[in-house]
Amino acid sequence: MVKAHQTIKGLAAGAGAGLICGLLGAGGGALLVPLLRDWIGLDAKKAMATSVVCVAPLCAAATAMYALRGKLPWQDAWPYALGGLAGGLLAGFLFQKTAPGWLRRAFGFLLLLGAARSFFSLETPFRVDGLFPSAAAGTGTGILSGFGLGGGVLLLIWMTAFGGLDQHAAQGTNLLTFPLCAVGSIPGHIKNKQIDWKPVPAVYCAGLPLAFLGAFLAARIDAAPLRAGFGVLTSVIGFRELFFRRTGSGKG
Repeated sequence: MVKAHQTIKGLAAGAGAGLICGLLGAGGGALLVPLLRDWIGLDAKKAMATSVVCVAPLCAAATAMYALRGKLPWQDAWPYALGGLAGGLLAGFLFQKTAPGWLRRAFGFLLLLGAARSFFSLETPFRVDGLFPSAAAGTGTGILSGFGLGGGVLLLIWMTAFGGLDQHAAQGTNLLTFPLCAVGSIPGHIKNKQIDWKPVPAVYCAGLPLAFLGAFLAARIDAAPLRAGFGVLTSVIGFRELFFRRTGSGKG
């Protein structure tokens, strides 16, 4: 009975993460990390590392749909993706050395940045693009993504504010970048025994079809109310991560 209950929780968490990944091109981890930690019961660092394993295939599925619909600018995306791979490798090395309390505060701060992006236009009148700036942005946010901290939210802000990409192109690029980041970071997480594999199959079962569906719907519906709703969600989670400490084994 307990196992069935945990499976249902995993299915629900995966469905929410997959749908958000596909619709918004980021944010699956923002939802999944708190659910893995506070709902399914993983400790803070295992929830973050496990979310990387869970979200990577969801992003890959959504990337395929974006590519099929012509919403993935390959010529702009590849420097970010290579930077993400490098950042993921660094994340796998650094994660074990990082205090969980700092990780939780950083996670909350990034979620509040994502909420600000959902409510306000953050576009700038100048561009900082090209091979090296794009790869550097991919590397920096790849480290955060490899930590399970929602670096994709920050990368979306960079690409739309400074990289000159429109919303759909930035979402497709971000979705391509995260799986490569995960490829870099997952071996380190496995070596350090930070991944709990039990919820992963249920997350995949529900998350993969919802990621396809979300990516299919992304180009067909108005993103404004979705982004506003995501802004409310990330605001609540972000404030909770920053200002409320959790008691028990998952305490960060």
